[in-house]
Amino acid sequence: MKEYIKFEPSKKPLYENCNNDYHYLFYKDKLLVKKDEKGYSIPTRKDVEELNLEIKHCQCLGAYKGVNCYCGEILGDEKSNYSFVDLKTYSKDICEDDFLVSAKALLLLDFVRNNQRCGICGSPMKMKSEDNDRAMVCINCGNTVWPKTSPAIIVAVTKGDKLLLAHNKMFPKGMYSLIAGFVEMGETLEDCVKREVFEETGIMVHNIKYFGSQPWPFPNSLMIGFTAEYLEGEIKVDNYEIEDAKWFSKEEIPKVYRKSISISSKIIEWFLNRD
Repeated sequence: MKEYIKFEPSKKPLYENCNNDYHYLFYKDKLLVKKDEKGYSIPTRKDVEELNLEIKHCQCLGAYKGVNCYCGEILGDEKSNYSFVDLKTYSKDICEDDFLVSAKALLLLDFVRNNQRCGICGSPMKMKSEDNDRAMVCINCGNTVWPKTSPAIIVAVTKGDKLLLAHNKMFPKGMYSLIAGFVEMGETLEDCVKREVFEETGIMVHNIKYFGSQPWPFPNSLMIGFTAEYLEGEIKVDNYEIEDAKWFSKEEIPKVYRKSISISSKIIEWFLNRD
């Protein structure tokens, strides 16, 4: 069971090995990690007690590979052999499962600290105590708020042996990636794929197929990957988010993108490795 479900969500600790509990502690959304010649590691309960850290918004995430996990926020006081890293940097040296637990930690922390006051009456909110629901409840009017996830599509549009990639204004110079965008209210995922590709590049697509998904805590997205095929149209970028878009061959792609732990990279690698 532990191998099948690696992460077990729970508001209460599930195991008794307290000294080995993982603590995902953040300062301005940067994660506190131990750094040695082997790379990064997450502080344990024992480490945290030795550092004598003051933790705000501490929450139990659940358990990962049989070890309880907590998240929280601390003051920015770096200690010897410890440092703060953003999750994108952290993701470069760890496996995807480890990254996803750190993402869960930041998402939960963000939910708790952003819902300290009721949006209806302004009274304090507290974490719901009964059941295993992850929700904040107003102590005055009972308004209940659950964690929110913002779905976003990301799509590989193919045209024969070429892939459509775009350069966003926020990207480093010379870097390209897949078309992506947030799902609008009342919109299907497939309609979002069509709209985003057309709005950003002027291209129409069909044969839309699901590829996979990935939580993305920047700040609270669920990236939903698709593949699609070119239908018609000529590239005409919106010049709002997208500055340039081109059809790239397999030989050209490695020069304009960086392999990473992201689902964007997984989809691009799928294209590069397909027959």
